[in-house]
Amino acid sequence: MTSTPELTSLVARLGELTRDVTEHDRAAEVADEDIADLLYAAARLFSAKTDRVGKIAWPVHEDALTATETVVLVTALLDAADVNLFDMAIWYRRAE
Repeated sequence: MTSTPELTSLVARLGELTRDVTEHDRAAEVADEDIADLLYAAARLFSAKTDRVGKIAWPVHEDALTATETVVLVTALLDAADVNLFDMAIWYRRAE
C-alpha cells in the first residue's frame, strides 16, 4: 500500500519540524490549536482507513512513543471526546 507523494513529503517534513522543536525544548511555543489540528487529521485518517479496510494494526514502531507519551495522548483524546474507560471498552471491539 502506498501513500500519496504529497502526503508522504508532508509527513516527512512534519517529522523534521517536530524533532527540531522537541530537541530544542520549544514545545511550549507551539500553539495548542496546531497540535490539535494535527491530531484531528491523523485520527480522522486512521479511522477512515479502518472503516474502509477493517481493523488494522497501528504501524507504530516499538520505540516510536514512550509509555508516558502514549498514555498522555490517549487520556487527552478520551477526555476531549468525553469517553470513559467503560465506553472505550465497548468501542474497542467495534472493527472486529
